[in-house]
Amino acid sequence: MMCDSKKVGRLKERYPEGTRIRLAAMSGEADMPSGLQGTVDLVDDIGQLHMKWDNGRSLALVPGEDHFTVISRPELRQGQKRKPDAPLIGANGNIFNLMGIASRTLKEAGLGKEANEMFGRASASGSYAEALSIIGEYVHFTEVKGLDQSENEVEQFGLNME
Repeated sequence: MMCDSKKVGRLKERYPEGTRIRLAAMSGEADMPSGLQGTVDLVDDIGQLHMKWDNGRSLALVPGEDHFTVISRPELRQGQKRKPDAPLIGANGNIFNLMGIASRTLKEAGLGKEANEMFGRASASGSYAEALSIIGEYVHFTEVKGLDQSENEVEQFGLNME
């Protein structure tokens, strides 16, 4: 099973970490009974749902091959968004700059694991467009209006060129 990055992104949004699943049938795994419950740990880059099953196993679900239903989705903390807003302060289009802004934004939102995952995936991507798409799966870039960008670069990055 090989999914394009857009489909994988949709799977990650649909089955975030902490989603509870009830298994109906798992292809090729007779010892995974119907009705077994588990928790989504992550959706990998090919669209498999890595699970922590209540029976102690850790087999991945393959959407389209395996059959399952969602029992519950994780609760968002009040005011928390799935994709935090990342202000484009000091951004110049350099992919490493954008990865840094996104990583910092995720960490400030308490999403350190996601920051590391995003950085690794974007760094390993084959093109600027692919890296930008990966970053966009984790944060929503916003434009900052009415601020002098050069002053904000000093404030944001701790630079002082005196």
